[in-house]
Formats: sequence, C-alpha cells, structure tokens
Amino acid sequence: MPSKTEDAVAMPERPLGESINVATRTAHTELNKLIIKRLRLALPPQVDDASNYVQGLLHIAPIYITFESLWQTILDSSETEDGRIRSTEPECPEPSDAHSSTTPSTVDSKSRLTISNRIHSLLSTLFIDGLPRSGALTRDLTSLTGWSTAELTAQLDDRAAESPVLSEFLAHIKRAATARPHVLLAYAWVLYMAIFSGGRFIRASLERVDPASSFWTPLEPEEEEEEGSEPELRIPGGFPSSSGAGRRRRGEGQAVKKQQPLDFFRFDTPSDGEDLKITFKERVLAYTGEGGGKGTSLLTAGEHDDVVLEARRIFDFMIGVVGELDEVCGTEYAEAAAK
Repeated sequence: MPSKTEDAVAMPERPLGESINVATRTAHTELNKLIIKRLRLALPPQVDDASNYVQGLLHIAPIYITFESLWQTILDSSETEDGRIRSTEPECPEPSDAHSSTTPSTVDSKSRLTISNRIHSLLSTLFIDGLPRSGALTRDLTSLTGWSTAELTAQLDDRAAESPVLSEFLAHIKRAATARPHVLLAYAWVLYMAIFSGGRFIRASLERVDPASSFWTPLEPEEEEEEGSEPELRIPGGFPSSSGAGRRRRGEGQAVKKQQPLDFFRFDTPSDGEDLKITFKERVLAYTGEGGGKGTSLLTAGEHDDVVLEARRIFDFMIGVVGELDEVCGTEYAEAAAK
C-alpha cells in the first residue's frame, strides 16, 4: 500500500468517484436507457438464441481487455535508477491527444512508457484481485460460441477492425493511457461500477433463461460450398430477421449446463463481488481524497480533472458503440428498441 502522506498533493473539492458521477450523470442515464431498451431484444421470446447478446459481448470485451492489459503492463514495469517506473510497450501509440498541464508520464521514440512512483503506487493499490473481467468475458464467449481461444481472439480482432466506433475507442484508450496513465482510474470506476449497477439487472434478466435451454447452446458453423475453403466462424443462431432452424447445435445430447455462462457478471467471492466493490470504492476514497480539502490525495488537481474528463469520454464512446451495434444487428433492431 502506498503511504497517504508520501507525495501527497492538494485536494480537489469533491471525492473522485462523486466528481465522476456528477459529471457523467446525463450521459449515464442516456446510456442506461439505450441498453435497457435493447436488452429485451436479446432475450426470449423475442429471439431463440443468444446471438444478439453475443454481439454485445464481442463489442464490450475488447474495451475491458484493452484497458486491463494496459494497466497490467504498467504494474509489470520496473523501477529505474532515477526512481521512476519504466515499461516498454512496442505497440503503444504516440499520445497525440494529451491535454493535461501535468505530465506524470512520457513516451520516448522507442515507445517506452515512464510513470511516476506516485501514480504507479496508486494504480497498484486499486488493481484488486478478482475485479478484472477479461478472463470472465473470454470464458463466456468461448462457451456461448463454441470457438477456441485462438478463434475468439481472431474474431475480436476482426470485430474491432470492422467497427469504426469501437476501433476509434480502443485507439483512444491506448493513447490516453500512454499519455496519462492516471486516467485508467476513469475506466476502472466507470466499467467496474457499471457491473455492480446496471450489470446486476442485466444478469438477473439473463438468469431467467433456463440454463438447459437451447438459447445457450452454440450452433454448428454452416458448411462452405467451396471445397477446401475454411469454414466461416459464425455467431450462434441468427439475428431476429434470420433463423437457425434445422441447423445442429454443438453439444446436442450432452449433459446440459448447470448454470448460464455469465461469469462476466459473477464474482468468485463470499459476497459475489459486493466485497470487491466496497474495497475498491474505499481505496479510491482513501488514496484520491475525500474532497473539500479533507485528507490527502495521490492525484493532483489537474490529474483529478483528467480522470473526470476521461470518464465523460468513456460514456460518449459507449453510446456510440451501442449505435454501432444497432447497425450490426440490423435496422429493425434499433426500430424495435425505440418502441
């Protein structure tokens, strides 16, 4: 744990979590409405399979995987002789949109991320075992699609490349975290707290679908007509306008699943993640300050503002990603959600 007095800086007026919630309230409400309207279109009786839900996960998973892998890269970095933390990330993009007056990190010509001990300590403290979701998303998607890990990785790469909004968002995450590693706190707050709020409602809705239902069973890929060609990897089932009737499902005749593949929303802790949420929020409060001049913070006022601004950008991008999903799932998807 970092010392709360060592390298302490001036306090902002509000605690960081409260500042984020206030700044993003309108966008948060808009995003929640968009998701809830579309959730029913991913569930029986509107659909017979999990294809729309899978489409959503294929857009969400790269976001979590990107920010969590960047965070882990920082934690795996080592201290240099000058007392700073340095990490080499060959594919790390240049920080073209840096705006903060504070510069806790720099990127040299070899794309080496250098971060202050203060920010490294803060990120280490807030990276809590059991909270990251990348592994859970991978397990859910391999179960829902029947793809191998390698096939899933290829599908996620293709999805990002073919989705302009998602691709722009992922590139932005890399630029922002490289230029200002402290903004990873915005991703942690927004994306983890989402699982404990709206995510609980989504989970409850999905858990109403019987785990023995064919809804959860992937369909076999359709055979290619051309001899010797690679079989196309397909999402299980089809969109509301198509049908998977007559196609064999993977695992037919095998033992049914005892529970739905919803590890993304589940936590292997005594309180199903509520204990992780409490610990995370307590640490954010303790190490970023209580606001109003009370206590100390490992963030400067400028860094605090960076995190809040990044949180607003996250919601803007997420709203764009939902709109992109409407295009992927067909125009009738958006029209039906609006009713």
